[in-house]
Amino acid sequence: MISIVIPALNEEKLLPDCLRSLRNQDHAGEYEIIVADNGSTDNTADIARQFGARVITCSEEKSVFYARQVGADAASGDIIAQADADTVYPEDWLRRIAEKFASRPEVVAITGRFVYRKSPWWAGCEYFLRRFGNWITSLFGPPVVISGATLAFRRWAFESLNGYRGLTYSADQIGITNRLSKLGKVIYDKDLYVITSSRAVQKPVYVIIRDLFGHLSRWVLFSIREQMRSAHRFTWKTRPRRLATSLLSILVFVVSFSSYGYFSPSSPVFGKVYAEENTKNKVVALTFDDGPNEPYTSQILDILAANNIKATFFVIGKNVELYPDIAKRIIAEGSVLGNHSYSHDANHALTEFGAKDLEKNQETISNTLGVLPYLYRPPHGKKSPWELQAIKKLGMIEVTWSVSANDQHIFAVFGHPTPEIFAREIVKGVDPGAIVLLHDGYGTQHDNAKADRSLTVKTLPLIIAQLKTKGYSFVTVPELLNVPAYIGGIVGALPVSSSAANR
Repeated sequence: MISIVIPALNEEKLLPDCLRSLRNQDHAGEYEIIVADNGSTDNTADIARQFGARVITCSEEKSVFYARQVGADAASGDIIAQADADTVYPEDWLRRIAEKFASRPEVVAITGRFVYRKSPWWAGCEYFLRRFGNWITSLFGPPVVISGATLAFRRWAFESLNGYRGLTYSADQIGITNRLSKLGKVIYDKDLYVITSSRAVQKPVYVIIRDLFGHLSRWVLFSIREQMRSAHRFTWKTRPRRLATSLLSILVFVVSFSSYGYFSPSSPVFGKVYAEENTKNKVVALTFDDGPNEPYTSQILDILAANNIKATFFVIGKNVELYPDIAKRIIAEGSVLGNHSYSHDANHALTEFGAKDLEKNQETISNTLGVLPYLYRPPHGKKSPWELQAIKKLGMIEVTWSVSANDQHIFAVFGHPTPEIFAREIVKGVDPGAIVLLHDGYGTQHDNAKADRSLTVKTLPLIIAQLKTKGYSFVTVPELLNVPAYIGGIVGALPVSSSAANR
């Protein structure tokens, strides 16, 4: 038996969607819905009854925590699930909760995550920080970022610890999970997600920043107080200073660690990334991102063919659909084709979107070209722990680079660089085993100034000539790393149209 408790105060507009989603759960077991009416003056109570919910009136104190406590006191379930009136619940929400508790008797509480119905522009960053914070803290104890809209716990544990009573900070989130963690495990399930209203963050940016620092300040003070109660080895005079310093150091480390892992293309902190090969042999792999993009991809292929060189092209799914014959030519002429996402979203790695996007590109490439790439290069080199896990499940590896033709940097330093300057900046960074990043496209854009890769086309012969002079030979990334190019090999023939082959 699961009891779902929803605190409500004048929620007649959003409550129907919430109750409708809860009524449509696919959970086979018994459950009840309790709406703790915290003194509504609109039709909240009537709407709740129309959907078959039990309505508990609790108007003595206007507080979401008080309403949750009254609702929990009236619950009859073995499991109590927190819900919010402005939130919609996927049909498998209750079933996932029940299955987790049934399979893991040591667990006393389960929390999940939320996404906004209408995401603000900065939502991706918030999702990433929440998920990363929970990933880190779950290694050592209960997750630190709790959503009050999707939290479930065993009733016996909740009652034995006096519920929410006496909690001074975030009673239905960090407060209750810290309290419950004394009796068992509190786990974070990223798939236990809900869709909530963004009304709480529909504010000017400066207000959001102010509120954020306010929350962080209260959390730091709460954490200090909690540590002061348990860290008896410190004296009363030195303890607050030491704890505050330690917490600040940990916060700075976590932010720096996560930023380095996310933004640095070669960083291995989230998992294995191939940015170069450790070898004394003078070999180098040329790679091209963001294609196919005409006429530049064909011009690059002509240059490679004239020099008897094979390269690695990390292609975007949408561009493969636009230029399928050029993608086929890449493979037909002996170069290697890798996955560079389907849509080239800038913040792909912040949420599960990145994994779904690269899977969509695998499907696109397979359907169009008959191959499944073994290599994946994330857009902009950004990555996250969960994206690397998804890559591993797909049987792929992540490849970045050690030498970058960073167009924006080149233009910022040299204005309008000549091919000679461009080539010099690339060649001077090459060491044995290097993977060089070049571009034959610009995301999914075509036929505009940004997608113009004529400078790369003019620079490529100079790069090849100068590296040959230094004694370098050219290999594909799979040859450099001694890995397969494709999962299961090439399936079927890849006919190339005469027009593409003759470019």
